[in-house]
Amino acid sequence: MTLWGELALDGPRRSVTVSREYPATVAEVWAALTEPERLARWIGRYEQTSNGFRLAMGGPGSDAMVGGRVLACEPERRLLVSWRYRDGDQIEAPTELEATIERAGEAHVLLTLTHRRIQAVTASVYGAGWQDVLTHLARELGAEASPQEHDGYLGGAADPAAFDAALEEYRREEAALVAGTTTREAGRSAVSLRRLLDAPVAEVWDALTLPDRVGRWLWPVLEWPDDPARERRLRLGDVMRLGDENVAGAVQVLEVLELEEGAHLRFTWGEAAVSIRLTETGDGTLLSLEQDGVEDTFGAGRLRSAPDFAAGWHTLIEQLTLLLAGSTVPAPDRLWEAAYLVYSAQ
Repeated sequence: MTLWGELALDGPRRSVTVSREYPATVAEVWAALTEPERLARWIGRYEQTSNGFRLAMGGPGSDAMVGGRVLACEPERRLLVSWRYRDGDQIEAPTELEATIERAGEAHVLLTLTHRRIQAVTASVYGAGWQDVLTHLARELGAEASPQEHDGYLGGAADPAAFDAALEEYRREEAALVAGTTTREAGRSAVSLRRLLDAPVAEVWDALTLPDRVGRWLWPVLEWPDDPARERRLRLGDVMRLGDENVAGAVQVLEVLELEEGAHLRFTWGEAAVSIRLTETGDGTLLSLEQDGVEDTFGAGRLRSAPDFAAGWHTLIEQLTLLLAGSTVPAPDRLWEAAYLVYSAQ
């Protein structure tokens, strides 16, 4: 699979840039970007509102909708709009989408879409999504349709297999953007991660120390210290049980070894210890995670070492990122696989 785009860090969020050439005139591409009846054939049904526009992007039975307004318009050159996607109860933070058009030789036009301030973790979905949307646009501009394509976007991929392949590559690209490091010495593997989170320190600290939050990104809570109702915050010396009792080896007993309110939490994790420090920045919260060296072990029929441990913590922080954004976790096993490929190549 060849990607047409790239992901980049945008503070605690991400940006996605995707480009494609079309055998068309500048006027034809501009019309496809701005005329409602044409938009409906490749991206969604456009409706003007009192303060901007709505774009219905879902198929039958879907609530997928984008709300926005035009921020800048240079006819046949540049269009900048605000963009806020929602699907049912899931509402993303506001972002910006910019489209630029330029000639690419005598008979072609280069269209570039740059989507800024996208929530981390979901950037890979946007990368594959925009690549697929530009495939629909190719048909609208007269390209021959593949057998998989259909009339209009409306929530369906132009080529589902190509979308899935692109999504896996974008997941690996996003994992590489924020990859931590591993060190291995005397058969023991340590992990170090740094992640800028799009939330204030107080919200991140809640997610680290309150039972209803911990169980939604780390592991399910089985027992909370001295608190059957599972309401109070973690304290120094607390011991808790997390995991799944129905799966062999899937329960961890954690003891809080160090705790500095709103700044530092250190706890046991198996035979090792994990330290998490929080630092407030102008863009959000910098989370620094250090896992002590863990001896290589056999599990699931193979040796588990640094890439496994690093991919595990990487994926857990991805889940924390989404929890802080009020989003659900999309296929955590796929997130782990993408991260594992990145760490195994270090």
